[in-house]
Amino acid sequence: MLTFLMAFAAVIFVLAASGYLYLQFMKKKIAKAKEEDQKRRQERLDNLPTIPLSERDDTAIYQWSFHHGDQMVARAVKPEIDETAKRVKFMEITHSDLLLLPDECHFQKYKLEIDTVGDAVKIDKAEPGKGRILRHVTAQITGYVEQ
Repeated sequence: MLTFLMAFAAVIFVLAASGYLYLQFMKKKIAKAKEEDQKRRQERLDNLPTIPLSERDDTAIYQWSFHHGDQMVARAVKPEIDETAKRVKFMEITHSDLLLLPDECHFQKYKLEIDTVGDAVKIDKAEPGKGRILRHVTAQITGYVEQ
């Protein structure tokens, strides 16, 4: 009987030790996979296209996207820039289907966050190719584009 108890204790000990070693192996494997995934994400971010300030259109509004990098998302019509008040007023913003309003966007050399939109229309009967049109838009200047 004593032999059976010693054998049973030895089996339990071996199972516990092998379980512990397996858990340690899995932790290392998961950590390595996570590190490789983070490295691939950073490489993707480093290779996303950025449009230099000198090559940007003066009427275009740009926004950064994780999947596309910098891209033009809208066009501005009759902007009024007031640097002392740190505000920009747009009479109209056209082609704005891709513009995400709560996110930061770039216009000329400014970083902006749009505060108010007076009117938003999806289809303009005079020019249906314009996409979503935002009228009487005001934005706060939050900084300057660095490039």
